This record gives sequence, C-alpha cells and structure tokens, in this order.
Amino acid sequence: MRQLDLFSALQSSTEGIDTEFKSARGGMPGSFWESYSAMANTQGGTIVLGVAEKSTGLVWEGVPDAAQLRTVLWGQLNDRHKVSTNLLRDDDVRTVEDEGRQFVVVSVPRASRLQRPVAVARARTIREEPLVA
Repeated sequence: MRQLDLFSALQSSTEGIDTEFKSARGGMPGSFWESYSAMANTQGGTIVLGVAEKSTGLVWEGVPDAAQLRTVLWGQLNDRHKVSTNLLRDDDVRTVEDEGRQFVVVSVPRASRLQRPVAVARARTIREEPLVA
C-alpha cells in the first residue's frame, strides 16, 4: 500500500487495539511507549504521531519537526532504560506529509514468542548512599 493510501485509510479510522493517535506537539509523548509495548505483545498495530484527541474528535495537527521526532524515537528505542526491545526497522517509521503538515507513522510489528514480553522500563529512584566514615 502506498504511503498516501495508508494515510488516507488512517484518517478515516478511529482508535482501537491496533491503531493509536498521539499529539507529539511537545515532543515524544510518554504514552507512546505503553502503546508500543501493548501492540508488540499482541497483534501489532500503527501509532500516528501528530494527531490530537479532543472532545470533538481527532485533530490532525501534524508535528513541529518530524526529523527531530524520528531521531528521538530511534534513540529511545535503542535505550534499554526506556523499553526492553526495539522491534522496528527503518521502513516501519515513516514521515507522511498532508496539506503542509507532517506526521510520523510507526508500524509496530508483533513481537515473536522469544521477544515477549516487550516492557516499558519503569523509572527508578536513585537514592544516595551515606558515606561511611
């Protein structure tokens, strides 16, 4: 399926177990990782960055800097303190332009039995150890 055909199909869809929309106006949304791990541990799915959820429905606003967002995404995917496994290949992350706006579309594959569970790393509290005199 061509990128624009895929994007057109996504614009007419709603959120569900295999489709998530995230705003990303302020950078990489923290909720991305819960969606990524849930999709990876089930049947896979698609996450579209640049779509806000409002009370009136989805707002296709775009992202401020798709290239920068993709750089952050790849850095975090390869950081084991963020997520346990990077399942993505280059062609799983695409920038799609529509009416002068950019969106980042991430196709999350299903993790193999050996890769599961894909887990989001929990924030750890660093405690200072007292100095021994």
